Amino acid sequence: MQRRLFLGNILKPIGLLSTACVAASPQVEGSSAASANSIVPNQDAAAKNKSGGFNALAVAQASFHRMFKDGTLTLEKFPQWVKMQCGLTRVQWSGRLLPGITKASAKTLRGTCDAQGVRSLLLDPSIGMGLASADAGVSGAAVEKLKPWCDIAIELACTGLAIDLRGEGTYEEQLPRAVAGADLAFKVAAAVGLPLVGQSLGGFTSNGTFMAALMQQLKNPAIRLEPAFDSWKVSEQETYNRGRGMDLLLPYAASILADYTDFAPDGDSVNFKSDYLMRQIRATTFRGPVTILYKGPGDELAGVLKAKSILMKYKCVV
Repeated sequence: MQRRLFLGNILKPIGLLSTACVAASPQVEGSSAASANSIVPNQDAAAKNKSGGFNALAVAQASFHRMFKDGTLTLEKFPQWVKMQCGLTRVQWSGRLLPGITKASAKTLRGTCDAQGVRSLLLDPSIGMGLASADAGVSGAAVEKLKPWCDIAIELACTGLAIDLRGEGTYEEQLPRAVAGADLAFKVAAAVGLPLVGQSLGGFTSNGTFMAALMQQLKNPAIRLEPAFDSWKVSEQETYNRGRGMDLLLPYAASILADYTDFAPDGDSVNFKSDYLMRQIRATTFRGPVTILYKGPGDELAGVLKAKSILMKYKCVV
């Protein structure tokens, strides 16, 4: 009974607050208006968004993690390669695939991207859990790990920095810790005018009710979310309903992660119906980027291109 009352109190105002957030926070690529280095959509893209409700397509660098690991791809070649081979000019970066990057090398990479017309969206520092820890020493250490990535994100002209708000304990224990962790990260990112984006990484961060409640408590337009197509696994025993999750989180979205693992004979994902999810997106005012992440086996480029082909059927644009 106590649990039901807790959830009821959290969920009652979600509808009203969601509507307010959609109206108050522009859902466009480059939502980092507070950042001097944020990327403003060009006039053509803005016109498409206004008239047709299109969402710009991007690709996550992590889609090609095996190619980076075996040396097939390098950072120097990647901007031109992703433009020519994927036909995409927006990238979400992964800290795991930026080993040893410094402000100087990030500035060089930015120059290479600029030369190819490639734009940087979200940067995932991939520092792991810690921000939402009950141990102040652990959360403090996580903040210190985050600081240099803020500088890298600014050098790359990223539109935001991803944060990992996973923790330990029950729902009731983790929620205030996640709020505190997000606030700690915000103090660091705000110093350089960089928005934050909470990701769905498992545990309660893949629980739509939890993340919506988190956003209600934060009430901070500089902290947004990245709802995912296929990252709703809360535990080995529990998977959150993706349709309900998307409904709850879309009002807070800075971007959408279109994560695909494998494809059925009809060309769609084996795990979900892209049509259903895209219809949910179209029913809202969300007009931000949709980022492809291929997580499956085999040819990584082929996986990204299959996902791109699916999403372009729903008026996503390159």
